[in-house]
Amino acid sequence: MAASTLLEKLEQVIPGFHGYRQRALLREDDALVREKVVSMLDGARGRVERMIAVMKKKNIGAALRLDDLRLELIKASQMLKHAKRDAGLFEKGEVDERVLEELLKCDYELVHLALRVVERVINLSMSLEDREFMDKLNETINIVYELESCIKRREDIISGFKTA
Repeated sequence: MAASTLLEKLEQVIPGFHGYRQRALLREDDALVREKVVSMLDGARGRVERMIAVMKKKNIGAALRLDDLRLELIKASQMLKHAKRDAGLFEKGEVDERVLEELLKCDYELVHLALRVVERVINLSMSLEDREFMDKLNETINIVYELESCIKRREDIISGFKTA
C-alpha cells in the first residue's frame, strides 16, 4: 500500500494526524496515534470486564480466559502509554523518508489491529456455544499478541533501531 494511501486512511481514523510531514509536529503525531489506539483498547477492555461479570455465572473457564484477554489489553495499552518519547526519530535533524514510510506502515497496522480487536470483542456474544466462544476468544487474544509485536516494532523504529 502506498504511503499516501496509508496517510489518508490514518487521517480518517485519527483526527488531527499530520502524517509526520512537519518536523515540529512529529511528537504530536506520535502521541495522536498512541492515544487513539489506547482509547480503542481501553474501550475493548471495558466491554471484556462487563462480559467477565456475566460469564462468571455461566462458565468460570471462559471467565478466566476473558480475564487473560483483559490483562493482555491492559498490557498493550500500558506499552503505548509508557512508550519512549524522546529518542531516535524525534531527535534527529533530518528524518529519512523511508523511515517515515515504515513508521506510517507500522501505525496503519497498529490502528488496523486495534480495530480488529474492538470488532472481535464486540462480536463475542454470550449466546455462542462454549466451544465457538472459546475459539473466538482465543483468536482475539492472538490478535492482541500481534498488536503487542507491532508496538515493539514501532518502538524500535522510533528509537532508531530497525528490526525485521
